[in-house]
Amino acid sequence: MLILKVLSFFMLICGYVLQQTHSHIRHSAELKSSHTTSTKVLIIGAGISGLEAARLLEQKGIETIVLEAQNRTGGRVYSRRSKHGSMLDMGARYIHGTRGSIPSGFLTNPLWDYTQQVNIPLCTTGDHNFLGLYPPSDKFTLADVQRWYDEYLTFVREETRFASSPNNSFAYNLDLFSQQKNFTSDQRDVLYDLTFFIIADREGAELEAIDAKSYLDITSINYGEEPVICDTGFMTITNHLTKGCKDIRLKQIVSKVNYTNTLIDVWTTDGQVYRADYVLVTVSLGVLKSNAIEFYPSLPQWKLNAINRVGFGYYEKIYLLWEQPWWNFTNFYFFRPASINSTGLRFWVSANKWNGIPSVMCTFSGKVISLFKWKENENTIVQEIQDSIQKMFPQIAIPTPTEIYMSNWNEDVYFRGSYSFISIDQKPDDPFRLSEPVENRLLFAGEATSSDNYGYSHGALLTARREVTRLLYVYNLLPKQNIIATSESTKTTSTNTFLLVTFLSFQLLIVELE
Repeated sequence: MLILKVLSFFMLICGYVLQQTHSHIRHSAELKSSHTTSTKVLIIGAGISGLEAARLLEQKGIETIVLEAQNRTGGRVYSRRSKHGSMLDMGARYIHGTRGSIPSGFLTNPLWDYTQQVNIPLCTTGDHNFLGLYPPSDKFTLADVQRWYDEYLTFVREETRFASSPNNSFAYNLDLFSQQKNFTSDQRDVLYDLTFFIIADREGAELEAIDAKSYLDITSINYGEEPVICDTGFMTITNHLTKGCKDIRLKQIVSKVNYTNTLIDVWTTDGQVYRADYVLVTVSLGVLKSNAIEFYPSLPQWKLNAINRVGFGYYEKIYLLWEQPWWNFTNFYFFRPASINSTGLRFWVSANKWNGIPSVMCTFSGKVISLFKWKENENTIVQEIQDSIQKMFPQIAIPTPTEIYMSNWNEDVYFRGSYSFISIDQKPDDPFRLSEPVENRLLFAGEATSSDNYGYSHGALLTARREVTRLLYVYNLLPKQNIIATSESTKTTSTNTFLLVTFLSFQLLIVELE
C-alpha cells in the first residue's frame, strides 16, 4: 500500500494530467448485441472515480470503455435546475477542505486543485453567517451546548484511547459522559442533537453505528474552508471530467462479471457482452452490499468481509423554494435541533443564499430512511418540514413553497444509499481490503475504498488515481514512449521530483511504522 502511495505521488507530481479530449457518449439503443466488444480496460460506473480513471488512462493511450447504468454521468453527483434557474445539488455539494493531509500525501485537496485548473467559481459559508438555533432555551445557551460538545469529544478521545471500551460508538460514550456530568434529560438530548448534526448527519448514520475512535483519528484535523460551486452546481466537475472520456456507454446495467479466465467477461441486462484485460469496479458500496452484480467466481471471503463490515449511510435532501425570502436573507443558514416526529425522521433546516433564490434545504440521515418509504410519503414529510419551520418562526406566516425537490439515493437501485462511514464492526484494514485487486485484473475504486478520505468526493478522485497508477506502473500498461525523457529540462524536473518523492516516501514510511 505504501508503494502505491509513493507511485501515486510520482505520477501526479510529474504532470501526468494532460489536455482533455472531447467525450463520446453512446446510449444503449446505439449498441449492437451480435458480438463481444473488447477493450484493454473496462470501467464500471461513471461517477467521479470512473470518469477520472478513464480520463487519465486515455491520456496515456490506453483503450478504455466506461459502462454507466443511468442515462447520465456523475454518479452520486447530481445537480438539477429549478424552474427559476437555481442550481440544486441533490448529491455531493461541498469540496470538503481546500488543504490536503499528511496521510494522503497531498498539500491541497486535489478536487479543489481541479476546480482552480478549469476555473470553476466557488463560494463559501462561515460561522459569521449563522442566523440562529431553534428553539431557544432559558435553561442553557448555545455557548453552553458548544462547551459540552467540546468536553464530550475530549472525553471520547480519553475513553477510546486504548480501544478497551466494550462499545466505541458515539452514542454509548455520550451516555457515559452525560452520567458523569449528571445531565438532565434536556441537557443530554440537546447534546445528542448537536452531536447528531455535526457527526451522524454528516456520516449518514446513527450515533450508535459510528466508531468514535476511528472517526476522531481521521477527522480531527481542520482542512480549511469547505466551498460549494456557486452557480453551476457540483456536477460542473463531473461534466469537465466527462469531456476527457472518449467512450462512455449509458444505460448499460452490469449484471455479471466472470473473471475465471485471463480475459474478463462482463454482461449487461440488455444482452451486451464486454471483454477486457482489466476491469475497474467503481460502483457504490451499497450496490456491492446488495449483490446486484454477480461475480464468478464469487469474490474472495476477505473481500466480502470488508464489503459487509464497512458502513454505508443514508443521507437525503429536500429543497423548498420561495419567490421571496421571509427570513433575514443576508444570512446563509439557520438550524433546528434534530427532532423525532411522527415519521421517525430527523431533519435539520438550513437556508442557501448561493442558490440565487430563497430556499431551505432539509437533510435526513440514518438507518430510519432505509425503513421508510421515502417517495410514497413525500407530502407527509414536506408538511412536517413546513410545520417545523412555522414553529421556528411563530411570528411569521410562512408562505407555501413554490417548488419542492427531493433526493432519493436510498431507493435508487444504482446506489442503494449515499456514502460510506466507519462502522463499529469495521476492521482497521477493511478500506484497504476493499481497494485490493482480485487476481491482479479485477480492480476496485470509489470513496469507500479510501482509508483517509472515505465518504468524500475527493476520496473518490484519489482512488481513481491510485488504480490508474496501479495499472500503468504495477501492471505495466504505460506505453514505453511515455517513459523516456525527451529533454534536459525533463531530466532536471525528474531529478527534483525524485528527491521530493524520496523525502515524502520516508515520511510515509514513518507514518506506516507508527
